[in-house]
Amino acid sequence: MSLKLFVISFVIVAAVATAEDKVEILTERSFVRENGYDFEFKTSDGVSRKEQAQLITVGDHQGIGIQGSYSYPAPDGLTYEVTFTADDKGYKPQIRVLPTGSQ
Repeated sequence: MSLKLFVISFVIVAAVATAEDKVEILTERSFVRENGYDFEFKTSDGVSRKEQAQLITVGDHQGIGIQGSYSYPAPDGLTYEVTFTADDKGYKPQIRVLPTGSQ
């Protein structure tokens, strides 16, 4: 009886696992320069990201300054967009809810 229950449970789990949608990359672009990089992508589940970076000099030190954004559909049914900068002054995000259908 327990072997039969195990086999049935396994078949159910396998059916559910294959029924899940696989996420695909719809668009992707990247470019690396001597003084920075750019990239962006969008996926079939509604996630997107765009980023630009360049070398910055602060005093005697070199680092990288980044500007970008990403968006994603959340479990609450809303789509959130985060735009940010990250540089010698820290990470500064701004978050907003996108209007329905703007993705």
